[in-house]
Amino acid sequence: METKKIGEQFSSLSDNVKEYVALKLEYFKLVAAEKMAQIMTHFIIFLIIFILVMLIIFFLSFAFILWWGEYIGPSYVGALIVVGFYIMVGILVYLLRYPLFINPLVSKMSNIILEDQNDE
Repeated sequence: METKKIGEQFSSLSDNVKEYVALKLEYFKLVAAEKMAQIMTHFIIFLIIFILVMLIIFFLSFAFILWWGEYIGPSYVGALIVVGFYIMVGILVYLLRYPLFINPLVSKMSNIILEDQNDE
């Protein structure tokens, strides 16, 4: 009789362990889904802001070229000034890519991924 009770207890323990593992796996799936949603949200917001800034820069550049052509000299000189400015900004961004973009991006993604969940 005692062997039956011990066998039932091991069977019950085995079922409980299987259920616990399944629940933990489900929890990790939900946490991963939440983290991916946060990362995608940050990416989409960044993309929208980037597109808006690029449009603003484009129209300001075009306005400068037209202004230069109307008041100062030929429009192509204004366009060359804008191109030269973009080349200088591009070189500066390339030289400062780690402190401006890569390090903050890695830090933000690490914070999102390694953030502790509030167990309430």
